Amino acid sequence: MSEITMRPFKEADRDGLLDFELSEKQQVYSSLPKEVLDDAIEDPDRMPSVVHNEEGEIIGFFILHKHYQHEGYDTPYEVLYIRSLSINEKLQGRGYGTKVAMALPQYIQNEFSSLDHLYLVVDAENQGAWNLYERAGFMHTATKEDGPIGKERLYYLDLDQKYVRNVKLQRNEDILQPAVKIDIVQNQKKHVGYIEGEAYGNTLRIRHLFVEEKERDKGIASSGLRQLGTFLRRNMPDIKVLVVHTDDAAERIKLFERVNFVKFDEDENRKLYKKYIKY
Repeated sequence: MSEITMRPFKEADRDGLLDFELSEKQQVYSSLPKEVLDDAIEDPDRMPSVVHNEEGEIIGFFILHKHYQHEGYDTPYEVLYIRSLSINEKLQGRGYGTKVAMALPQYIQNEFSSLDHLYLVVDAENQGAWNLYERAGFMHTATKEDGPIGKERLYYLDLDQKYVRNVKLQRNEDILQPAVKIDIVQNQKKHVGYIEGEAYGNTLRIRHLFVEEKERDKGIASSGLRQLGTFLRRNMPDIKVLVVHTDDAAERIKLFERVNFVKFDEDENRKLYKKYIKY
């Protein structure tokens, strides 16, 4: 599958967006580009963006909206929202949705370097969408019960972090439970680290997180941990809770707190952090 490129909308893109297709069901979740494009162009706080493949086909569209406040959520003023994100129905089923979700953080960091907070809202029943966003590093921070078509989920991304778009997780099938080893793979084939642990009941206890020395300080560890919840929901559905014991090393504590682990207990030597991945 070809690579994708994200960039701000140009007038030459209009014809391609007029041909953009979404099914009736998909239009429940997202507007067609032609329905929101002109309002976005006229608003200085909104930046319409397109995604195209190597063949020049427009495969995706979204709007970045500064200072937007979604009804029912209290978010900062200096904030950026992703709105009206969709993949052209004619080109769906080729993995483009995953590529777009994974590429969003770096694109937005380049275009809006002065903003630190990124949000988006997803209808709760659209599980395929929010699984993609969680893989890309978005954190579920709130649920609204009475959205236009039911429950809504608010997702947050801290733009003041490193995000690696070409990292994925693969379970090492040679390791038998209760032991678990999940390899961290870059560019589909290069093993750059792993997560080791033990699975008991509905809990996975992380024992070891390793990244190759020459690959450290690039955001690989946090990118792998951010994807872990979605990976386990798909591959080890019995797991509902992640736990890890860590010592007082500030960097290790900060790493787990950045990916939504919460401190539950501590003794003289170690702190216990947990993260719930079924909700």
